[in-house]
Amino acid sequence: MQPLLDQPALLGGLAAITLVFGFIVYRDLRHRLLGPDAPRKPVQRQYRDTSITLWLLCIICFICWILAGQPLSAIGLQATSGWTGWLVWGLVAVSIAYALYALLGTALDREARIKLRRDFYTADGFDLIRPRTVGDHAGFQFLSLTAGITEEVIFRGFLIATLALVMPVWAAALASMAVFILAHAYQGLSGMLRITPITLFMTAVVLIGGSLWPAMIIHILADALAGALVALVDAHEDADACVPTSEAEALPA
Repeated sequence: MQPLLDQPALLGGLAAITLVFGFIVYRDLRHRLLGPDAPRKPVQRQYRDTSITLWLLCIICFICWILAGQPLSAIGLQATSGWTGWLVWGLVAVSIAYALYALLGTALDREARIKLRRDFYTADGFDLIRPRTVGDHAGFQFLSLTAGITEEVIFRGFLIATLALVMPVWAAALASMAVFILAHAYQGLSGMLRITPITLFMTAVVLIGGSLWPAMIIHILADALAGALVALVDAHEDADACVPTSEAEALPA
């Protein structure tokens, strides 16, 4: 372990992460306290502002890491190798298969769409960022790509590698997970609990494979799948609202 105080560039990166996400958490919690009175930006503007913020912070992390004289491979920007590499790419394949299964199952099953629609409406904080128009969905998918790349670099790349200089890797990983989950405070406690399993999964993929690339694909896939399911559910809303003939006959006159 190295003394972090001797690495001003890395301290600068940690300060940038703390300031940016500290402000985001403060803003989101304030909005939740204000409730309906809180000012709301159009979702496309939210997507744009969030994308810009994430890319800028990702670039800052890169600059700080390079100024500290650290190799990019140390933050996971390297190829996987050995059996652990095969394992994490196998997990990527399973994730892709699950996404296809979820899309196909939702497209073919009316009851699944109704349940999913109900979940979307009741999910705490999701309505604030939910895409509705074609333009919204395009912005949401771009944000999915942005988040999958930049958040992996920031949280499971730079943050874990920097904290691991002064603490065990497992402790650095737990701290990174805590910050990542807290950054989603706009979803409320239930939302933060809901993203905990996928956060743990992506962190494990990085630690096992030693590379950010598989986790980036899984992250992009998870976010893009959420947007695609919203689009699929919305596209069938009118059809799902119609009662099938068999059900109509069973209803009392």
